[in-house]
Amino acid sequence: MPPNEGIRRGGEYTDRAGFYNPPHFTFQKSLVSTLSFPLGNAYITLPSGSVEKEAFDIVLNKNAAVTPLAVEPGEIARANSRIALNEGPWALPLTGSITETYIFDEQGSWNAPFSKPGILSLAYRDDNGDGVLDGSNPPVKVDTAHVWALDRNRDMWAKLPSSSEDKPARLISVPFMVPGVFAILGTLDESVKNAYAFPVPFRPNGQNAGIGAGMSGTTAAGITFANLPQRGRVEIYTLDGLLVRKLTIPENSLTAQMQWDIKNSAGEKVRSDVYIWRVISGENVKTGKLMIIW
Repeated sequence: MPPNEGIRRGGEYTDRAGFYNPPHFTFQKSLVSTLSFPLGNAYITLPSGSVEKEAFDIVLNKNAAVTPLAVEPGEIARANSRIALNEGPWALPLTGSITETYIFDEQGSWNAPFSKPGILSLAYRDDNGDGVLDGSNPPVKVDTAHVWALDRNRDMWAKLPSSSEDKPARLISVPFMVPGVFAILGTLDESVKNAYAFPVPFRPNGQNAGIGAGMSGTTAAGITFANLPQRGRVEIYTLDGLLVRKLTIPENSLTAQMQWDIKNSAGEKVRSDVYIWRVISGENVKTGKLMIIW
């Protein structure tokens, strides 16, 4: 087997070097079929009997964005254009993640659903562990990444359900029922569940005034809203429901936090009191309280 080609189990590798590119791997119906790449960037596993052919070849094409085997490059390009138009550029397939699975024998390709679901795993890179997919621009958080499939009937990407993530291995796996073209896509992070405000209470003239753990803040630093989504807004209200200030979260920000200068929308310093804050992103909302003591 060529050292730079896939690793397989459950079948016999047929050496066709110089004739097929990417190489083909021959498997038997009665055996589990497993194919992976030595760099660990793509894996496919099919249960025994999942393909209704006695013997068949599997191709795992990692250059599908440029030279797909079973689709036209224009189909992928149109799907990319549509999702960028509808969701924004952060939803484009991650560079190098577009992978094609192709199954065939001497009689032709196999495009019918499997009798049993297989498992497809695609790798992503986050070498510095910052929770952002390497190479994504605008930045895409790992937690928003999923495996999507090319819907050839509509020339669009369709999100596959039931994906699971192995963060130590940096793999996203998903059951799949038909061969095709797959990719890792992300979205803007709209999660608000971990958002919070600090310091609370805010008391910049108290005995513990300052910045840091256990400190009650400073006028210059104001109140920080942390663990924010990548888009949305922060709203501050009085207890009787009057809007004090609305802060727009900058899209594509990686800091996931922003400061409130303790001023209302007119630029006036707010009075000592208890206030309600809301973080809103899409349909997600989180509410909390904060106290200001001058």
